[in-house]
Amino acid sequence: MKKRGLTSFVFLLAAGMAISGCSNNGTSGTEQKVEGQSKEQVTIKFWHRWPESQQALEQAIKEFSDKYPNIKVELPAIASSQYGTQLQAAVASNDLPDIFANSNAVPVDQLNRLGLIRDIDDAVQGYKDKFYEGTWTEGFTTLNGKVYALPHFTPRRYAHVLYYNKNVLKNAGLSEKDVPKSWDDLVAVGNKIKQSGSDVYPLILGIKTDWLASGYIGQMATAIKPEVVPNDGFNLKTGQYEFDSPGYVESIEFIKKLQDDKLLHPNSLVIDYREASSLFAGGKAAFVIDGTFLSSELQQNNKFNDFGVAPLPTKDGKPQYYAFQGETKATLHVSKNTKHYEEVKLFLQFYMDRYYTKQLELGVEGSPIVDQNKTVKIDNPPFVEAQKIQDQTFVLSPHPFTRNRAAVQVNTELNGKKPKETVGKILEGYLAGQVKDVKAQLSQLTSGYNKALQESIDKVNKSGTPVQTSDYQFPNWTPLQPYSTDKYNELKK
Repeated sequence: MKKRGLTSFVFLLAAGMAISGCSNNGTSGTEQKVEGQSKEQVTIKFWHRWPESQQALEQAIKEFSDKYPNIKVELPAIASSQYGTQLQAAVASNDLPDIFANSNAVPVDQLNRLGLIRDIDDAVQGYKDKFYEGTWTEGFTTLNGKVYALPHFTPRRYAHVLYYNKNVLKNAGLSEKDVPKSWDDLVAVGNKIKQSGSDVYPLILGIKTDWLASGYIGQMATAIKPEVVPNDGFNLKTGQYEFDSPGYVESIEFIKKLQDDKLLHPNSLVIDYREASSLFAGGKAAFVIDGTFLSSELQQNNKFNDFGVAPLPTKDGKPQYYAFQGETKATLHVSKNTKHYEEVKLFLQFYMDRYYTKQLELGVEGSPIVDQNKTVKIDNPPFVEAQKIQDQTFVLSPHPFTRNRAAVQVNTELNGKKPKETVGKILEGYLAGQVKDVKAQLSQLTSGYNKALQESIDKVNKSGTPVQTSDYQFPNWTPLQPYSTDKYNELKK
């Protein structure tokens, strides 16, 4: 009975979560290998979900093919919005690529338990110590000490910044010195910009991209209640989710005030972040909030260079941060059943040597290897400034995975129990007038998350793996200050 139940669980989980699977792709090569290569032509398939990376990947793969002409790397251009759907179809047909991007829907632990990925320890041998401290974190990139996920970007990613259009500021009689540091500054500067032209707005947001909205709301919220980390709305002091904290509530209410005062571009409610950046580049708004990756997109996609980058404005100009907890959101996995692992390994090593530096040269994103960020010459001032702000914004913060590995299993259980609602969708509903009481809506989201967390903890405990709610509480943590290994050791005493 137990075996049958487990079989059903695995089948439903694999199909329902639409993740990745085993690869039987590629042209057959000989069994004889020479330095990681077969003598015949081999094709390895690589799926990714980062449009900003396409150009850098194509160039790196061209260099790889020139060096190893018998290894072909297929890199289809997949729309990020369609990535999950394509993976689901591949799962159904058992036709998944050799290398594939991670999916937020399923954590690495779940992929491993379903037998879909293999460890790449030998591929990263000689490279591991070159990465940022905290990169090889249990439950994110490693499991039981073995590497299962290779970072695609620097793990210090996803900090949000304010982009400003220099031309719009100039036309309004303003300069870079007027870029707002606080919410009050943004309102004051915004009123001056509104007077410069009827079709020009101070701020534009692509609110249809709800994950981005959730991110910058959470980051601005840290200036009000820093105990609640911006990554997932979790209070590391209490060990509970707290989306209804004053930080989240006031940040959403501030954006609503901008809308009411006509300082927010009216299209913001009906467009995604790429449409917002295009209007920003076209001079329809002075400011846009986005991730540091927008720097390259503005230059490559919009052919726009007259912009600058600054930290997000916060309430009263107080400090903000983004928690670096070892979580590396953009990674690569290798199918457990790839028939060409030697070629895959060779490609991954080239990837670390060349793709990482290529993305720096093109101003796409920072490298996960520390020294590359210091040695690669970059003639791109906005990109360099965005990277500087990003590094300053990230603060090493505690994480329950490091304290108790059983929290990894809890996270796997939690992933299927989380409410479907998001902070970004609540913002959208509030601006559209569908949500009347934003605090009540955030409280409902908080309750749903905390209920799911407790159920997940209880389930893992019943399976015989000890984990407690106290494993999620860090009373010796001081927000905005790095949380060292010594701090974890203090809790054990």
